[in-house]
Amino acid sequence: MKHLLTKFRISNALDSGRPLPRVLQEKIRRCPELRRFAQDAAEAHRALRSPPTLPPPDEALRRSIMRALRAPAAPSPSVRPSTAAWLAPASVFAAMALACVWLSVRRPPPVPVPATRGGAQTLAAADRVLDLGGEMSRTMPSAVVAPLSNELACVDLDLRNAARFVLATLP
Repeated sequence: MKHLLTKFRISNALDSGRPLPRVLQEKIRRCPELRRFAQDAAEAHRALRSPPTLPPPDEALRRSIMRALRAPAAPSPSVRPSTAAWLAPASVFAAMALACVWLSVRRPPPVPVPATRGGAQTLAAADRVLDLGGEMSRTMPSAVVAPLSNELACVDLDLRNAARFVLATLP
């Protein structure tokens, strides 16, 4: 962490193919950690730039592959799906269709609506429902948003603590 910028400059110089600047050469000569890093980076650079040496392929393997390629392709036998493969989905579909028909035939009778004679009572009940709805629209938003506000405050505190930690660890 102490020589991060210097290590980056060494790596960048190796990647670009240019020689190391004189200032970097002096720092490498003075510091054993940088000297070790420069040697390791140069070895890694050489290893990554040079092509890998692969052993020649085995002649028996090559003959076997070529024989398999030249052989005529044998037609694969056609496999007919068994009865059990289509019987299970068909039976499930038939059961669902039967259930739908049964439910549509066996529909419950409609619930009779009682006739009301008192128009004033109906209007008073409707007025009460509307008043309750107005109260709910005023009190519900604060009840719904309160947990989110608390969570936002916790996230903000976490970010502040993380920023303090990062600033404390910087040299």
